Amino acid sequence: MHDQIFVSLMNIRKFHLSIVLTNQCNLNCVYCYECHKKRQHIQPERVKTIISEYLNSSHYDEVEIDFFGGEPFLEFQTIKETCEWVWSQRWKNKYIFFATTNGVLVQGDIKEWLRQHKKYFWVSLSLDGTRESHNKNRSNSFDKIDIPFFKECWPEQTVKMTISKETIECIYDNIVYIHSLGFNITGTNFAEGIDWENEKYIGVVASQLEKLCLYYIDNPSIKPVPLINMAIHKCAEDKSIHKWCGCGEHMAAYETDGKKYPCTFFTPMTFDKQTLNSVLRLDFTKHADFVDNDCLNNCYLEPVCNCCYGANLLTNGIVNKRDRSKCELMKVRAVYSAALKAHKLLNNTLVTPEDKLTIQAINKINEIYNS
Repeated sequence: MHDQIFVSLMNIRKFHLSIVLTNQCNLNCVYCYECHKKRQHIQPERVKTIISEYLNSSHYDEVEIDFFGGEPFLEFQTIKETCEWVWSQRWKNKYIFFATTNGVLVQGDIKEWLRQHKKYFWVSLSLDGTRESHNKNRSNSFDKIDIPFFKECWPEQTVKMTISKETIECIYDNIVYIHSLGFNITGTNFAEGIDWENEKYIGVVASQLEKLCLYYIDNPSIKPVPLINMAIHKCAEDKSIHKWCGCGEHMAAYETDGKKYPCTFFTPMTFDKQTLNSVLRLDFTKHADFVDNDCLNNCYLEPVCNCCYGANLLTNGIVNKRDRSKCELMKVRAVYSAALKAHKLLNNTLVTPEDKLTIQAINKINEIYNS
């Protein structure tokens, strides 16, 4: 029943369940890394069987069910049939449905169904900025998206934005534009498979982030993007061995054939069969096996340098060797995160324990990287 939709609580056991509905997509984005797409889709009965296992599991309290692709709304009938069947049943665990979409197909009947069920099915829009930038990245699709619909239905939901080499000179304009639409942004990812260490990119990013830092200083009510809002206080804490995400432990992805994988990156859309077989032999509960010891021991920013093990494997052929193509970008991000946090601390009358760590990190980051 709808009253079983989860309410976020502390200290509850959550599971992130992704189901790949289809390998197909209606766009051809310039940065897409899913290079092994096939003309396959999953059957509704298989989806129901997978979901039932998790909603009746004694190992979890809440399950986020994420419909994935390709473009998930190519399989809208499967989404509709599955959700309405789940909503008609009683389950042990609380849950919510979620999907990330390029937005193009969210029209007509799909739009009306989502509006009707917006409390129980949340949707995140992938939007790369202004019309010009979005069209460069995402197959001239900007004018095909009803952007106000997403803001109307899910006003608290953030959008996801990817930065490509084609749009790197417009980072500031694109982020400010998305904020002007009323959205916050959680994902501002640099596209995979690009040598971001190139000096021309670093200089451009530094210039863009400087402008962005000043924008947030002038607009303190707007939540800064993670790009320059890193939790740098963690750099001043004692380092620990940890995994960055719950892949293979607290999350799983099921492909169109019903086979289970650690996450949506580790699927046949990205890797060949031989590579995936090696991945499936890994013990994802052994966190030490996923740590890049060189980074852990030698980089001050390691505690805040987000790590995707799929990206590591794609770039370096091994999950515990970090993708070094974004190291310089991380340093630039840290410098401007430190600058933004320093400005905010100037206005604080009460200094918390976290603030004290932040001040230590600001000083160290400026000492190491701001030369």
